[in-house]
Amino acid sequence: MRRKTLLLINPANQLRPGFHINRATRNQPLSLGIIAALTPDDWKIKLIDENFRTFRYYEADLVGITAFTSSAPRAYEIAAMYRKKGIPVVMGGIHASMVPEEAKKFVDAVVQGEAEGIWHQVLDDFEKGSLKKHYISPVTGTIQQPKPRRDLFHPGYICAGIQTTRGCPMNCSFCSVSAFNGRHYRFRPVEDVLDELEETPQKYVFFIDDNIIGHNEASKERAKELFRGIIFRGIKKIWLSQSSINFADDPELLKLAYQSGCRMIFLGIETENDDQLEEANKKLNLKQGAKSYSTVFRNIQRQGIGVIAGLIFGWDTDTAETIRRRARFALHCGADSFQTSVLTPLPGTALFDRIQKENRLIHKNFPDDWKRYDYFEPTILHPSIETEALDNEIRKALKRIFFRPSILLNNVKTLFRTRNFWAFWMLSLNYWHYRNIILKGRG
Repeated sequence: MRRKTLLLINPANQLRPGFHINRATRNQPLSLGIIAALTPDDWKIKLIDENFRTFRYYEADLVGITAFTSSAPRAYEIAAMYRKKGIPVVMGGIHASMVPEEAKKFVDAVVQGEAEGIWHQVLDDFEKGSLKKHYISPVTGTIQQPKPRRDLFHPGYICAGIQTTRGCPMNCSFCSVSAFNGRHYRFRPVEDVLDELEETPQKYVFFIDDNIIGHNEASKERAKELFRGIIFRGIKKIWLSQSSINFADDPELLKLAYQSGCRMIFLGIETENDDQLEEANKKLNLKQGAKSYSTVFRNIQRQGIGVIAGLIFGWDTDTAETIRRRARFALHCGADSFQTSVLTPLPGTALFDRIQKENRLIHKNFPDDWKRYDYFEPTILHPSIETEALDNEIRKALKRIFFRPSILLNNVKTLFRTRNFWAFWMLSLNYWHYRNIILKGRG
């Protein structure tokens, strides 16, 4: 009997290169690897990944496609090719989960939420010829995720992606994580994570958790358990992840993180201004105070771990002066690298709901205009600055932050602060990549 073919597609935004222009910053399509692992052996599986090559038509019996908001128009474009030939298309991922009614217009079935609890039902319905238009996956307490089919990922990925937790109890105005993964912080069994880590071929690993240590003592202890497990098993990986600023509060946690291979941590600083932290609903940063950032960075760096600080431009309370001030802050705050973005209202966020209600979306010819929602340009009508002037101020700030002599000087400081060759090498690499992404991606 002929094996059925499942084609999985990871589309890329076609408007501008964005974050997929650099190999070091491309993220593996982990959700598609999990879908493949959930699919029975009597299916043949093919994965097309536009992070590395532009889509070309491939025969299939069923198509599964995922998309972020900025790549949704491309996903719909590819879906149309298959639907025209009578081949059903199933779409999941963050965008389809946030706007399922929109997605339903362009695909045959929408999977809303996490795939593990519903994919078997989707395949069963397909084989019976009774594919439903909408599937909603239940949110489970413990994450029962299979190991993703990493053999399907393009070999060009430098960094492997692994997830150890899901969900976030915080409710930052610009973030859709809690809407997609839930407000509760949920764990994968530590032994499952360690088993997957041992089998991952890449030397470098990105733990894609939104917050690797969580927000309370129980979640911190669980992180320590994971780090101890890596050390005990002798797993030799260099890893980075994302965290809140309380990552710096626990010396034992920092020591274990370093010993287990952590060499970089991303912290969502967003802004040094309390008014804007209020606007972002960034409660933890407000509680500790923006003035504590330099101390936070130093405490982490003393353990040999470099800090990537996330900064956002374009808040309602921003002015030309606050944007310039944020650039000066970046150059003197002591962080080792920066990931910068323009405030972007993604569907499913409190920010989007507010801006849409206030009729302040610049681009609203959806779905085509979703391609502009990629953090590179203003998409919100600012209350006091003309859009072109705002964009120009942001451009000047970014050129100042990513000025080559400043990068070189900061890398020397990184080596001095961390006294660790790996931290210096990786931060240098990423700093140059971020410069290319941010400046070239903006055109």
